[in-house]
Amino acid sequence: MKVLLAVNSEYGQANVFLALGHALQAHDAAVQIHFASFGPIAGDVSNASDYSVRSSPGAQPWVFHQLDGPAFLEAAENIDSDIKLGEAIVKPPTFFNVLEMLKLTPRLLLPWSGSEFLKICQSLSRVVDEVQPDIIAVDSLFSPGLTVCRHRRLKYLVFSPNTLKDFSAVSQPWGGVFWKLPAMGSGFPFPVPLRCIPANIIYVLCAIYHSLRNGAVRAVAAQVKRELGGAELVTFEDIILRPPADLRILVANRPEVDFPVVVPKHLTACGPVIRPVPSVADVDPELDAWLKRGPTVFISLGTHRMMPEPEALEMAEAVRQLLEAAEAKQEADGADKAVGGIPGKLQVIWKLMKPAGATWGIGPGSKVHGVLAQALAADQVRIVDWVKPQPSAVLLSGTVVCSVNHGGANSFHDALTSGIPQVVLPPWMDCYDFASRAEVLGIGRWGNQKTMPACTALELGPILIDVVLGPKAPAMRARVQELAALCAKSPGAAVAAAAVLEEAGAGKA
Repeated sequence: MKVLLAVNSEYGQANVFLALGHALQAHDAAVQIHFASFGPIAGDVSNASDYSVRSSPGAQPWVFHQLDGPAFLEAAENIDSDIKLGEAIVKPPTFFNVLEMLKLTPRLLLPWSGSEFLKICQSLSRVVDEVQPDIIAVDSLFSPGLTVCRHRRLKYLVFSPNTLKDFSAVSQPWGGVFWKLPAMGSGFPFPVPLRCIPANIIYVLCAIYHSLRNGAVRAVAAQVKRELGGAELVTFEDIILRPPADLRILVANRPEVDFPVVVPKHLTACGPVIRPVPSVADVDPELDAWLKRGPTVFISLGTHRMMPEPEALEMAEAVRQLLEAAEAKQEADGADKAVGGIPGKLQVIWKLMKPAGATWGIGPGSKVHGVLAQALAADQVRIVDWVKPQPSAVLLSGTVVCSVNHGGANSFHDALTSGIPQVVLPPWMDCYDFASRAEVLGIGRWGNQKTMPACTALELGPILIDVVLGPKAPAMRARVQELAALCAKSPGAAVAAAAVLEEAGAGKA
């Protein structure tokens, strides 16, 4: 059995495919994994292959097929500078900013030029001819893969780290997509407040209009049809708005951890898909020993979330407020009182990504260091630019009591399945919903609802204290541990693997 995974190289999309490859070989070691993507993910594929081979006796190493053409983000960065996609995405979600973002979204979801797109399609077709896979699992954002599979009538399914809400919104009864579910990028909570429904309706109508009328996308579609034997362009928006009746879509999400939605039959709710990774002890014994000293708050805002110095100062002040509150609470409750059931002094590890070319620092004498000087000197706070273990390994270390993340699908689900409450600081359009989910599910808080996409100590400090130390903290921990246990009963990666093999005719889910 040969399975081809065709995926963008960005970690947010590729991570669930790395997990799927491992789960397929754990299900059946004889399955051959072929991974078609771009150069930036090659190292991660090699590491995932090594891990899978070690843990699944008899499994063969994965075969990586590097595709021609630019990767997704590289292509997005090459789009004409006057479009200013990046600026539109990170602006506060005011009415006119959202309208601007919705106008540009189709181009962002299809960042390649016609010639780049065709080059990728041709290289993927060569891979298909070489491998002769029994089935192809295609990334929902990898339009060249969707287009090739549809045009050549290959046996394939779509796999996505997105949510049930994303794929089922247009299928909701009574037009729920307009008045109940927050439009992408709106920043509205769930359910949409009555006062926000008119704007939400406008956003949904604009999103549909621009997905059908975007000039750049239509130009790519015309070139693909002309030069690829009449092929119809297939995009992420196409499989959401007009899913083919025979297309199966696997979603790394399940109803219990999403907004309440009616799930259409073509969707398979796998549940959170978590990639198995080496433990912190195996990768960084020194960090493992530090984590074991006491309850820990882990701040990691994603690979692409750069923090300018003024915002870093706000974060540092919020951390200082949390540590002072923890010390005061411990003095009041008794020195042996545990936080989240974990004895020891509360500590924080903060993965801080600075913008390229930033000249400010975090060492002694810097403004950030000045805010947290005492905690840094006592090694109670660590500010780093990189963490050797995977973030999910840190969360599973056993002493993390709160995850502060940016609301990416992987980060949200990593914290949830680890049984850890979270504070979500969404910086852009597709992250707002996860902040709202944390509150709807009762497993955390939206940390910057008043100041997004940035954060301020005035807002974030009390929210951190609430999630880690407040009267509702025990209920949040109990709730997220209940959901983690539910997800563990049928791990999403195993469900997805069984679905892939069932679709290929090699087994039953």
